[in-house]
Amino acid sequence: MVRIPPDAALNARLARWVAEGLLDAGQAERIEAAERARAAEGADQAGAAQTRTGEAGAAQARTARTGAAQAPAAGTHPVGRVPLVVEALGYLGAAMAVVAGFLAVDQLWPDIPTGAQLAFAAVAAVVLGVAGALLRDAAEPAFMRLRGVLWLASTGSVAAFAGVLAARAGDFSPQVTALTAAGAATAYGIVPWLVRPAPLQQLAVFAGAAVTLAAGIECLGDDVPLWVPGVGVWLLSALWGAAAHRGRVLPRETGYVAAALGLLVGAQLTMNLAAGHLLALATAGALLALGVALRKVWALLLGAFATLETVPQTAERYLPGSLAAPLSILVVGAVLLVLALLLARWSSRTGTPRGPNSESNRTETPRPPRSPRAAR
Repeated sequence: MVRIPPDAALNARLARWVAEGLLDAGQAERIEAAERARAAEGADQAGAAQTRTGEAGAAQARTARTGAAQAPAAGTHPVGRVPLVVEALGYLGAAMAVVAGFLAVDQLWPDIPTGAQLAFAAVAAVVLGVAGALLRDAAEPAFMRLRGVLWLASTGSVAAFAGVLAARAGDFSPQVTALTAAGAATAYGIVPWLVRPAPLQQLAVFAGAAVTLAAGIECLGDDVPLWVPGVGVWLLSALWGAAAHRGRVLPRETGYVAAALGLLVGAQLTMNLAAGHLLALATAGALLALGVALRKVWALLLGAFATLETVPQTAERYLPGSLAAPLSILVVGAVLLVLALLLARWSSRTGTPRGPNSESNRTETPRPPRSPRAAR
């Protein structure tokens, strides 16, 4: 039994009651003994419950350590040699099929008829698409990467089939041929993208949609200026980025990257106008600001590349034959270097873990309220 120390407050009350004649000494002793026995019984019950809880926690800890030693962590999958070998063989087989279909055939069969080209492209599209669909193990990352590559090659085969059909069988213009090939690839690429929202499938659909839009605009007339398709691609990229931000385009990060690339390409196509230079500079600045705000390295790299591409062209156009172009490159490089140093300092300040005794994590323990008697 747990030994209970005497209750000074109870002894004081019992002594006062005996002095006032409310109790005699024997009754006070019996009350004190009964209260001490009751307190000891409650302490024994609490100690037994705590002991049982500790034993159960120790057993659970031993079970967890044993399970962690015998099985991999949850959410992880052991990478074996077989999936990697399958992935490598799949890449090699797809590459050989594409090379044999589009390069070696031209050398071995110089006067290959249109029907044979269409047959090769159709067979490649079907075989690569079915091979990607047969990889159903969603728990193995190597198989999922191989599936994305196979479906991307299948989409390229569909584009080749549509392009050959439009150019050689239909004898269409290059603009109509590009529109047909890109439109067919976009329509076909949407299906695997919906089945498995992978980065490669999204990039294929975005590239096909951008080429389809640009080729469609060029098909409106022979005198369509180049900046018109550029504006179309720029607007499509902006809408794509907004859809990715709202979660309508998955994966979201791939949507951001695709939109940024489309913005840069569209802005470059508009640089035959004065407003196009402003648009390109604004796009580069927006990418730099986005990289700083969201701490995205790829956005900073794209913004720096766009700046190095745009600033010298602008300086050469408006200040030809002067030192403006090299000076602008020097200034841009200095600005980017200063920006990198500022980002490094900001990252070191915001990313340094604070210890338990740091000023920002130091909290004051609240004091219990004082009783009226203690206050007096």
